[in-house]
Amino acid sequence: MTERGLVTSVSSRSVQVQVETHGEIRCTLRAHLWTEDAGQSKPVAVGDRVNVVLEESDGDFTGAVESIEPRTNALARPRLSGKRGQQQVVAANIDRLIIVTALADPPFRPGLVDRLLVAAASRGIPAMLCLNKIDLAGRIDVDQDSGVPPDRSVVQPYRDAGYRVVETSCPDAGAPPDEGAADGVRELAAIMSKGVSLLVGHSGVGKSSLVNEISPGLKLHTSHVAEHGRGRHTTTKAVLLPLVGGGFVVDSPGIREFGLTEVEPADAARLFPGFDELPDACRFSNCLHKNEPKCAVLAAIDAGEYPRERYESYLRMLEGIDTPVQW
Repeated sequence: MTERGLVTSVSSRSVQVQVETHGEIRCTLRAHLWTEDAGQSKPVAVGDRVNVVLEESDGDFTGAVESIEPRTNALARPRLSGKRGQQQVVAANIDRLIIVTALADPPFRPGLVDRLLVAAASRGIPAMLCLNKIDLAGRIDVDQDSGVPPDRSVVQPYRDAGYRVVETSCPDAGAPPDEGAADGVRELAAIMSKGVSLLVGHSGVGKSSLVNEISPGLKLHTSHVAEHGRGRHTTTKAVLLPLVGGGFVVDSPGIREFGLTEVEPADAARLFPGFDELPDACRFSNCLHKNEPKCAVLAAIDAGEYPRERYESYLRMLEGIDTPVQW
C-alpha cells in the first residue's frame, strides 16, 4: 500500500512522515534515494512531500520512502562537516521565510539578515522579518557589539526596502504585558496560520519562545542567552509542527554560519535589500555596484538616496559570498 505523506523530521537514516490514514510514522529511505543527488547531505528534508510504501506488523505501521515529489523551493546552507561542497537543506516547500532577530541579547546582526534575504529571493521564497525582544528597549544600556543603545529603528531599512516587519516579545512570567508586543505576536500568528512558515535566525533570538506563545501546547524547550551574547542551541534539528490556529511551522536550529555559495555575485547585486529598482538604471546589466561607470547604486549613495552603511554591508556580503560567515 502506497500513500502520499509530508516529512516532519529527519534523522540520520530515517524520517518521520505524516500520512493521512495513520498519522505520523517512522520511515526508512530506499537505497536509490541516497545516490540521486550527491550535492545534498541527505536526500530528504523537512517539508518534502513523499510517496511511502506502508508495512503493518501487529497493528503498528512503518514505511519506506519510495520517491520524493518535486520541490517548489528549498532553503539550503553549506554543510558544516562531511563532504566538501555538499548542501544541507534546512526545509523544503516553504510558503514564507520568517527571519527572527532580536533587538538585543543577542544583538541585531544585519549581515546575517541580508544573506538570508538574498538566499530567499534567489530561491523564490517570500521573506519577512520578526524583531523580537522589543521589551528590552531602554533596559539595556549599550549593544554588546556596537556600543550604542539598542534601537527599534534597526529594521527601518528593511521596511524601506519593502519587507514586512513584525515586532514582538515574549516577556518572562510575571513581567508587565507590552500591548504592542502582544499585538505583534497576534499578527505573526495570523500570518503563520496558513501554509508552512520557516523560522530562521541566530541562536538565542527567541524562535522557540515565539512558537510557544502562538501554540502553547507545543511546549518547545527554551534557554537564556549565555554571557558571551550567543544563544544556546535549544532546537537541535529542524522539525515541522502544526500550529493551534492552523498552518505549520518549521522550528530550526539557530544559525551561526551561513553562506551564499549557490548565489552568483551578479544575482546578489540584483537581490540585495533595497537595490530592487536602482540597478535597472545601471549602464551594465551585470553591474556589481563597485566601481563600474554610470552605476545607479553608487549614484544613489552619492546623492544621499541610499544609506552608505547598507552599501557597506552589501560589499562585505559580496566579498564573502563563497565563504560561510560566522556570527
